Amino acid sequence: MQAEIVLISPNKEVTQLVEKVRNEMDSSVFIIESSFKAAVTLVKDIISQDPDRIRVIACGGATLKLLRKELPSAHMVDIHPTEHEIVLALDQARMFGKEIGLLLPGSENLPVIEKLSGVLGLQVKVYEYNNWRELEIQVVNARRNGCKVVLGVGEKISALVRKEGLQFISVSAGENTVRNALSWAKDIIEAEIREKVNVEQMNAISAYAHEGIIVVNEENIVSVFNPVASRLFGLSEAEVVGRPLQELSFCRCLVEIFEGLEKRLGYVHQVLNGTVLVNKIPIIDQQCPKGILVTFMEIPKVQDETKNRKELFTKGQVARYYFDDIIHVNSKMSSVIAKARKYANTDCTVLIRGESGTGKELLAQSVHNEQYVRSKGPFIAVNCATLDDNLFKSELFGYTEGSFTGASKGGKPGLFELANGGTLFLDEIGKMKLDQQGNLLRVLQEKEVRRIGSDRVIPVDVRVIAASNENLEDLINKGPFREDLYFRLNVLNLVLPPLRERREDIPDQIGFFLQRFSNKYSKSIFRLPPLVIKKLSNMDWPGNSRQLEHFLERCVVLADSERDASEIVLELLEEEFAEAVFSVKSKGRPTEDQISVGISTLAEMNSEIVRRIRARAKLSNSELALKLGISRPTLSKMLNYK
Repeated sequence: MQAEIVLISPNKEVTQLVEKVRNEMDSSVFIIESSFKAAVTLVKDIISQDPDRIRVIACGGATLKLLRKELPSAHMVDIHPTEHEIVLALDQARMFGKEIGLLLPGSENLPVIEKLSGVLGLQVKVYEYNNWRELEIQVVNARRNGCKVVLGVGEKISALVRKEGLQFISVSAGENTVRNALSWAKDIIEAEIREKVNVEQMNAISAYAHEGIIVVNEENIVSVFNPVASRLFGLSEAEVVGRPLQELSFCRCLVEIFEGLEKRLGYVHQVLNGTVLVNKIPIIDQQCPKGILVTFMEIPKVQDETKNRKELFTKGQVARYYFDDIIHVNSKMSSVIAKARKYANTDCTVLIRGESGTGKELLAQSVHNEQYVRSKGPFIAVNCATLDDNLFKSELFGYTEGSFTGASKGGKPGLFELANGGTLFLDEIGKMKLDQQGNLLRVLQEKEVRRIGSDRVIPVDVRVIAASNENLEDLINKGPFREDLYFRLNVLNLVLPPLRERREDIPDQIGFFLQRFSNKYSKSIFRLPPLVIKKLSNMDWPGNSRQLEHFLERCVVLADSERDASEIVLELLEEEFAEAVFSVKSKGRPTEDQISVGISTLAEMNSEIVRRIRARAKLSNSELALKLGISRPTLSKMLNYK
């Protein structure tokens, strides 16, 4: 049956109001017009007939207190009159005199009543009650104390007050109060459904996981306990799920894992049926703890996976890079990485676009390593531009023994078989020959291969990531690239910005490359002056990060220390970009009497002009100063400007 909100209405007026709001909000609300024990009995009867029918109970006053006592685990929403609604009732009561009695369940709203009665200049005597017997006594007390009018909620209370000869004024919840209560009730139901879906999804995933998975919620109640956990701890799912940890104290090896909220990764723990490697991760939402996720694996399996990882590493089939290895501060790059992290958790094909040297394979390896299951499998990278026409099928699909002259004994698996359970990275996909593209398309569609010389079809579980630095749309229009393959590859796409569009990343990359090459060549060149870094950052670097990397490696090789590194960087920079600058700006080779400099401060441009003239003319400092018409101290100052 559809999940419902049950609302306890004290009178017909509130019932009509709820019906109006219910229709406007299109909510499933079942109205019970009753109060006190009679209302509790009706609610319990409904639950006994269909336990899943009532998700939230909305009511107020003493009835709410009785329900909370009888049904402590049920979701309740309190409907109580607002200050405005109490003021209206008090104002209506003042016509009967200043001596007013107010029937109030428990000590609810006492400070508000005292404040409002003082503002209105009324003497309001509050009569508290918790059940019907106490209510009858308090109504008699109100009459004896001289009250002419009594305020309360509900038709049963109205009849009791009038029976004692007193006027009765109803303090009823208004439309906004009812609307807010129903909205709150709907939010509770939706949150409960979301949590149930999340738990069901987690249970579905964990049921087939090779690792043990346990989840406890913010109330320390176990919500997930998968079959691996059941086997290792010697407890069934039914014995654990839905129970708080303190009730499982008999299983000490389970409870002690959840002691404390700190994050702990990769520690060894002894359980009932073995030794496991544990990862404990707190679940935090908006800085509030919402539970704890624990995953664990038997030590022998950890050793097997480590061995498998070493074998893949030896064969060069391991992705070495992760998202954290991508050096950036640029917002565009952050957006690309955020999108890539989401893509990583799917098995869809990914097409990475970007200029040469922007880090397409680095991103592909990061996507592979982000997905927990595939990261344990191989990462096979192949450059499509190098695939030989004659050997393409044998490389991609493999072959059987004797299938052609020169075939290896025993046959050989192809790239798709080698990448089974992992990722196949197809770099420079735009360079793949047209007839080769058809063969690739079939594998992507059917997810199976057949070795050359064999009639047996081999299913493959491979995630394909392709990359290109070309305009594939132009290639499609001109004919060298198949449109159907393009759409098959371009399910998810990532576009890497060139380095010139994220210049703020260059200083960090410079520091990283200097560190790497200084360690590689046993040198101590870890930093450059700000002026040199600024100059490097202002260059366009058509080869992107790869060009910058190779340029800095050359600089470190030639430099002996940080002192002469700056000079070498500036000299090599002239060589690196001289031809590129003239080819772009003048479409030709520079003449002997031409010099090109980048736009910067006047002092920087003067210094660069002098350096280039000296490098080209090969004059001594004295001759150069004379030629330029400046003094030697001025020349030295320009040459040494940093």
